[in-house]
Amino acid sequence: MKNPISFFVPGIPATSGSKSAYPYKNKKTGRLGVAVAPASKRQKSWMGVVRLFAKENYCGDVLTGPVSLSLVFYLPRPKSHFGTGRNAGKLKPSAKRYPTTTPDLTKLVRAVEDALKGVTWKDDSQVVYQHNTKLYGGRPGVEVTIRDL
Repeated sequence: MKNPISFFVPGIPATSGSKSAYPYKNKKTGRLGVAVAPASKRQKSWMGVVRLFAKENYCGDVLTGPVSLSLVFYLPRPKSHFGTGRNAGKLKPSAKRYPTTTPDLTKLVRAVEDALKGVTWKDDSQVVYQHNTKLYGGRPGVEVTIRDL
């Protein structure tokens, strides 16, 4: 096994996969149709940042064989997890240890996988082993580790 490709992408992770449908009327034919767009407004910019950091940290050939992928997402804690007044900045004892609300881990992973296509690997179908985690952390972002198997 070769050395892993490993890097951190700072920023609040965005999801990919969900779509929103919008009705529209074709101006030429007058027919009604449906346009489909990503539900996340931040998806495109997040994927661009992931691509940028991948390019900065990996300059080899695009991997074409099986790979393993490990992603650790660090999400910011909600303000409600912290005290107020003299306890401002202190974590409440009732604050959850893990983020069990949106965003969905699977959709966070999908955005990173799609962003790495053509940069580190040919296609995300090459991922044969995966370990993904969603945590609260001080610095939002994702730690990416790719191993060429």
